[in-house]
Amino acid sequence: MASTSSRAPSQDQTPSPPRQAFISHATADDGYVAELESFLRAAGLADVFNDAASIQPDDAFWPAIQQGIADSELIVCVISAASSASDWVRREVEHARNLGQRVIGLRIDDAPLPPHFAGVDVVNFSVGRAAEKRLDLSRILRYAPEDLVGRDAEKRLISDAWARALRAEAGRPQLLTFVALGGEGKTSLVAKWAVDELLAKGWPGCEAAFAWSFYSQGTRDQVAASSDAFLKAALDFFAQDDADRAFAASPAGAYEKGQRLARLVGSRRSLLILDGLEPLQYAPTAPTPGELKDQGIAALLKGLAQQSQGLCLATTRYSLPDLKAFRQSTAPEHELKRLSPDAGTHLLTTLGVKGTAPELQATVEEVQGHALTLQLLGSWLHDAHAGDIRQRHLVKLEEADVEEQGGHAFRVMAAYETSFEREGDSGRHALALLRLLGLFDRPVTADCFDALRQPLAITGLTDPLQGLSTPLLNKALSRLESARLLTVHREAGSNTLLSLDAHPLLREYFARQLREQQPDAWRALHGRLFEHLCASTKEGEQPTLEDLQPLYQAVAHGCLAGLQQRACGEVYVSRILKGMGTNGFYSTRALGAYGSDLGAVASFFDLHWHRVSPILSEDAQAWLFGQAAFRLRAMGRLTESIQPLRAGINAEMARSEWHNAALNFSNLSELELLLGEVQAATLDAEQAVTNADRHRKLPFRMLTRPAYADALHQAGLRDEAQTWFRAIEQMQQELEPMFPLLYSLRGFQYADLLLSASERAGWLTVILFQLPSTEDESTHCEELQAVGQRAAQTLGWMVSRMSLLAEALDHLTLARTALFTALLTTTESWAATLNQANCEADAAVAGLRRAGDQSHLPRGLLTRAWLRAITGPHTGPDSAQADLDEAWDIAERGPMRLHMADIHLYRARLFFREANYPWESPESDLAAARALIERCGYGRRREELADAEAALAQ
Repeated sequence: MASTSSRAPSQDQTPSPPRQAFISHATADDGYVAELESFLRAAGLADVFNDAASIQPDDAFWPAIQQGIADSELIVCVISAASSASDWVRREVEHARNLGQRVIGLRIDDAPLPPHFAGVDVVNFSVGRAAEKRLDLSRILRYAPEDLVGRDAEKRLISDAWARALRAEAGRPQLLTFVALGGEGKTSLVAKWAVDELLAKGWPGCEAAFAWSFYSQGTRDQVAASSDAFLKAALDFFAQDDADRAFAASPAGAYEKGQRLARLVGSRRSLLILDGLEPLQYAPTAPTPGELKDQGIAALLKGLAQQSQGLCLATTRYSLPDLKAFRQSTAPEHELKRLSPDAGTHLLTTLGVKGTAPELQATVEEVQGHALTLQLLGSWLHDAHAGDIRQRHLVKLEEADVEEQGGHAFRVMAAYETSFEREGDSGRHALALLRLLGLFDRPVTADCFDALRQPLAITGLTDPLQGLSTPLLNKALSRLESARLLTVHREAGSNTLLSLDAHPLLREYFARQLREQQPDAWRALHGRLFEHLCASTKEGEQPTLEDLQPLYQAVAHGCLAGLQQRACGEVYVSRILKGMGTNGFYSTRALGAYGSDLGAVASFFDLHWHRVSPILSEDAQAWLFGQAAFRLRAMGRLTESIQPLRAGINAEMARSEWHNAALNFSNLSELELLLGEVQAATLDAEQAVTNADRHRKLPFRMLTRPAYADALHQAGLRDEAQTWFRAIEQMQQELEPMFPLLYSLRGFQYADLLLSASERAGWLTVILFQLPSTEDESTHCEELQAVGQRAAQTLGWMVSRMSLLAEALDHLTLARTALFTALLTTTESWAATLNQANCEADAAVAGLRRAGDQSHLPRGLLTRAWLRAITGPHTGPDSAQADLDEAWDIAERGPMRLHMADIHLYRARLFFREANYPWESPESDLAAARALIERCGYGRRREELADAEAALAQ
C-alpha cells in the first residue's frame, strides 16, 4: 500500500491551481459574483461553481450544492447585507466547515458581519466598491455585427490579453493593435468582442471602458486630422477630479494631454478602444510611413505600452513604427488576415447565397477573401437575385483595381446602384440615401440629414426624398440596414433618428461618384450644409471645443461648395478664432485646438501645403500659408511647416509686401534653427533683416532682427550676436519707453546669450570640479544678478499681458540664473538658491506645457534634469533621467537637432560617473553630440563638447 507523506513540497515544485471553486452568495449579489467568477477563472481555476449559473434556486437543489462544495478546493463567501440575511448562505458556509474546508470571506459592503463570520478574518473588498463602473463604448458597439465570421482566433487573442490583465500578469500585452486594409473587419472584431465578452457578461473585471472612432470624427482631410476632440472627451471621461477636467479644457498641447490621459487610463483596469488610427498616421508613401503625426496619440500609446493596468485595443490600416520597441512585449501588433475560403463561404451562406461549394469558394478567392466585399456581394445577390451565386458574373470583379483600397467593393456597389435604379421608387429612395452619405466624412446627424431634404430639391439626388413620408423613409432605412449598407442610430427608448453612417469605403465610393459625375450638385449640397451649420450653431462667447465642432465642419463644407472666402472670413476668423487681435485666436489661445485649426486651414488649400485656393483674396492666401506653418510647428510637425512658409514668402515677395516677407523669413529662420540648419537659418534671418529694412518702419525692423542675432549665437559668433542684441534693445527702448528691455521670446534669446559664459563655467564645476577664480566668480555673480533682475522685471510685464509662453520662458531664465549662482558663487544660502531654482524650473516646465508649443519644452526639461541630477532623484519617476527621456521623445520627433545635440551632451555630463548608465554609453552620447554639432554648424556647443570629452578622458 502506498504511504502518504506530510513532507512539504520542494521549492522548485509549483502547486497546481484548485480544480474548482465554490462561490456562496445571495441572489442580490449576482452582478458582483459574475465579475468575481471571471477573476477566478483568469487566475487559473478549471471550474467555478456559481449556483446562479449552475443550478436552479429551489429546495431541490441542496444535494447539488452539497456536491459542489465537496468537489471544490476553494470556498468563497461573498459577504453583504443580502448574504448576511440569507439562510442558504449560512447553510452553505456551515456545510463547508463541517467538511473541514476553509471558507474565505469577501466583504463587499459595510453591513455588519453575520454571526457565522464572527471572529474570523475576512478580505475587505468594500473600499472603493461604491463607485460605479464608468462605461462608454457607444461609438463602437453600434458597429458590432450579429454574427462575426472567421475571427474566432482573434477574439481569443483579445480575451487572453484581457484575462492576463485581470491577473495583473507581468509582461502581458497592454496595447493590442490590429492592422489590415479597409473592409477586412477590424471594427467589427473589436466591437463584437466587447459585446460578447464584456457587455453580455456584465463587464467582469472592467473598471472603466471608453471607445473612440477616428472615422466618426471626420477623416476626409487626413493631412490635418487631429486628436483634439478625442483627447478632450477622453480626459473628461477618465478624469479623477476637477483638476483633470480643467486640464482637459485647457490650451495645453496635445502631447501633454496624451501623457496625462495615459496616466489616467493606465491607473485602473480600463478598456480603451481606438478605432481607425490611420488618419493620424503618415501615409505609406510619406518619408516616414505609418509614423504617428499626432503627438497626443503618440504620447498616449507609448505611455500605455510602458505602464497600464488595463488593455488598449487599436485598429489601423498601417503598421505603427512608433511602437516598434514594444512590439515583442507589451504592444504586440497583429495583421488581420483575409477570410479563409471556409470562413468566406460561411459568410456568404449566412447572407442567403446559394451555390455549390466550389462556386462559393471560387467567389471568395476572386475577391481575395475581403470581408466587406463578400458582405456586399452576398447582400446584393440575396436582394437582387434570390441568392443565386451564378449571377456573380454580373459584377465585373475582374476589372477592379486591386491596388485601390476597396476596389472590389466599389465594383459590387456599382452593381448595387444598377439594381436600385431598376426597382422603381423604393430603389430610388434607398439609392438617394446612400448617395447623400458621400457628402460626409463622419456619421450624418439627423439635423444635417433634414437640411438636405429641404426644398428646393436637387435633381437626381434629393428629389426622391422630397415629401417622403416617415413610414416610407423608415422602410428605406430598414432595407439598407438589413443589407448592412447603413448603420442607423436611434435614441434609446424611442424611434427618433440620431444619425446615419456607413463604412468609410462606401462613403468614399459615393463621394467620388458625386464629385465626378454631378459636380454642380456636389457644390450645391455642400453649400446647403454650410448654411445650415452656420445658422444652427450657437457657440456663445466662450465656446468649448465641442461647441466649435459644427463650425469646423461648416468650414469644410463651405470650401467644398466653393465658398472659401465666406468660410474663411465669416466662420474661421470671426467665429472660431474670434478675430486676430490681442484677444483673438480664441481656438488656440484658450483651447489649444491646434489640430482642429489645422484641419480648418487645410480646407482652404487646393494642394497641401503648396497652393491655397485662388478663390480667396491674395491677402487671405498669404495669411493662410503662415497659419498652416504656425500650426504645424506648434504640433511638432516641423519639417512639414517649411513648405507653407516658403510658399508664403514667395507670395509676399511677388506682391512687394516686404514687411510680411520679412516676418516669414524670420519665422523660417527660427524653424530652420530648430531643425539644426544653422547656416540656412542665418541666411534666411539675414533676408528677414533686408526685407524689413526695405519697409523701413521701426517695428518690423526690430521684430525681425532677434532671429538673426540668435542664429549668430547658435553658430558660435557670440560677440557679433551680442552687438546685434544691444542694437535691438535700443530699438525696443525707442518703440516702447515703458518697456525698455527685450521681453518674451526675444528677451529669452538675449538672456540665453548673456548666460552662455556662466553656463559653460557651471558645467566645468560639475564634470571637472573646476571652480572659477575669485575674479571670475565676481564677474559671474554680477552677470547672473543682472540677468535675474531682467527676467524678474519682464515676468511682471508678461503676467499682466497673459502670455503663457513669455511667462514660462522668464521662469526658465530665473531657474538657470539661480542654478548657475549656486554652482559658481560662494554663498551661505546655497540650498535655498537651489530650492529657488527647482521652483522656477517646475514653473517653467508647467508653463511651457500650458503654452502648448513643443519647440521650447525641451529647454525647460534639460534645465530641470540638471537640477534633479544635483538634488535628486537621478532615475525613476520625476527624475533627471525621466526629464531627459521626455525631452528626447519631443526632440527626436521634430527632428529638433540642436535639442538632440544638447540632450546627448546632458546625458554624458550628468551620468558619466554612474555605474549603471541609463543609455548606451557616455562615449556613444558624446560621439552623437559631436556628429550633430559638426553637421548642424552648432558652434555654440563646441567648447562645452571639448570640456565633456576631456572629463571623460580623465
